[in-house]
Amino acid sequence: MKRKIGLCFFLALAICGAAAMGQASNGDGPKVFIEAEPDFTNALTAAMTKKKVPAVVVEDKAIAQYVLRSGVVDSKEESTGGKIARCLFLDCIGMNGASEVSVKLVRSSDSAVVWAYQVRKGNSGPLGVQSLSEAIAKHLKNDYFDKHH
Repeated sequence: MKRKIGLCFFLALAICGAAAMGQASNGDGPKVFIEAEPDFTNALTAAMTKKKVPAVVVEDKAIAQYVLRSGVVDSKEESTGGKIARCLFLDCIGMNGASEVSVKLVRSSDSAVVWAYQVRKGNSGPLGVQSLSEAIAKHLKNDYFDKHH
């Protein structure tokens, strides 16, 4: 009897979990195609999921209502001499270099730029890409999708 109750409880949890997952990724919201360098495309897709941007990232540009176009991610590493010189003047903040990128959201139906954003973060490399993509996703959600959809 205890096994049957435990099994029923487990099945109920599994069904509720599947329903909740279906709600989170049911395909509602505008479809967005990301046009960027491959690594940055992956980072933006992950960031949009993490920040709960109310849009669906699609792999087929033909079905997208919007295209998120990215410039090249520019990362600059701080040189060793630069790090030493900065610390001598008690300015050791931001010694990991910097990354920046600009993006624009283009409506596919009429090619109108409906949103644009430029971001610069005080780190470079993989952490810089993650920081940039999460900032873009956050602002895309707050500045555009939450206000227009």
